[in-house]
Amino acid sequence: MFSLLGMINSYIGYFNMNATLKGRIYTIVGGIGNFYLLYVAYRFFANGFIGRGSLFILVFLILLYFTYLNVLYFFTPDKTSKFDISPKIEKLLGIKIPDTTAQEKSQVAPGFVQTNGIFDQNEFLPSTLKFSTKQRENLKAVVAQLEKIGYLKLDFAGKNDQELFKSSKTGERFYALATPVALPYYELREKKGKLLVYGGVNQIEAVELGEVTQVGLLRGYEALKRYQLSLATVLLAKGPYKFAGRSTMMQKDEPYELQIQIAYRERKAHPDFEARLKDEFRQKEQAFEAREKQLEKEHLSRRAKNRNN
Repeated sequence: MFSLLGMINSYIGYFNMNATLKGRIYTIVGGIGNFYLLYVAYRFFANGFIGRGSLFILVFLILLYFTYLNVLYFFTPDKTSKFDISPKIEKLLGIKIPDTTAQEKSQVAPGFVQTNGIFDQNEFLPSTLKFSTKQRENLKAVVAQLEKIGYLKLDFAGKNDQELFKSSKTGERFYALATPVALPYYELREKKGKLLVYGGVNQIEAVELGEVTQVGLLRGYEALKRYQLSLATVLLAKGPYKFAGRSTMMQKDEPYELQIQIAYRERKAHPDFEARLKDEFRQKEQAFEAREKQLEKEHLSRRAKNRNN
């Protein structure tokens, strides 16, 4: 029996899982294995070894108590009991047992502080995004892909419905994506007179996610012609959320959105371009002067004919 438990323990070590799930598995396996001690105690009693049988019964009860504590900790939301002597043991030995569930909940999804460079705050322009049906579908697919590879955690900050309900306020929303997270890759592209946001897991798999309709006081494409534009940050936000009902949490599905920051710089004309503009202006000015002289000559000629008549 103990060999079987050791084999199960070794197999569990091959899988990558969080501490809570692993603790639940160990609790179930250990609880089942503990009853084997009860069978051993019975065999000792049946063969007249009362002392040994009583010792196994005592060990069984001690392990049963710790199994009870593990069930409370890994399977219930409260995780406490008035019969729990763990705090007294911690105080007696002067140690602090780490809370693995708290550590898991405190983990922040990667990429949150990711930017596309460092810009001064005065270099940003307010912008407006709109999403077509196809772009929203692309964004939803990107979110699913990022969740699959572990980049996003859509778990309401690791809180269950009971925890959310206790801390909820009137009208408060708890999003599955608790905090906005930057896309791993994003860029700004011009296509057929539109200013588009592309992004995704990487540059190769980037897809169209939204259209920038306005930058500052200009329409998106007009701003691109006037300024050098760059996407400083693109954050994934919102999506499905929960809110408190009368007695429990309710959930509503809404599409994910992007929060973007666009940096700008004034476009600098190339020296050759400036020289060409000056030449064109000079030529137009000379042509205009020549046309004025021609019109004046024709006017004088007409006046002279009128006098002769």
